[in-house]
Amino acid sequence: MQKNPLQFALEFEQKGIEMYMKLAAQTENPLGKKLFYSLAVEEVEHARKIDFLSEDLKKKTGSSPLDSARLPDVSEVIKSFFINADKESLRGNVTNVAGYELALKMEREGYAAYQEFLKNAATAEEKEFFSFLVAQEKQHIDAIANVYAYLTGSEDWLQNDESKTWNWMNF
Repeated sequence: MQKNPLQFALEFEQKGIEMYMKLAAQTENPLGKKLFYSLAVEEVEHARKIDFLSEDLKKKTGSSPLDSARLPDVSEVIKSFFINADKESLRGNVTNVAGYELALKMEREGYAAYQEFLKNAATAEEKEFFSFLVAQEKQHIDAIANVYAYLTGSEDWLQNDESKTWNWMNF
């Protein structure tokens, strides 16, 4: 029996919380550590909103989990951290490269699942909510890809579409 989309989403976000907390603890690089902790915080907020939507759909109150206070996007958090950081310390001590790859894989799986749930959403609330989650997963993919590329010095980073590349990392 296949899980309903909200149950899947809640369990997926919970896995993300656990994974990002573990990756943050295993990562010595300050930029990577900040990224993983920031993603964990966002996953907690996503899980809270999924739980809220599940309860709301049961009660049919008509309120929206998206009405609650919004966390800053992970790109905003990382940009603020990056601008104020000692750049020399950011490029050194790049460990846990496999962690970035694991995080990218998981976020891409979430993106694909949420796109499918969006396509099959039965209500306007579900469509709005899964559109939100698709956009969030896309931001997470971009954040991980940018930090990974910056830390590893990947030439692909500079070749990326400007909308995907955080140009403020170029100084």
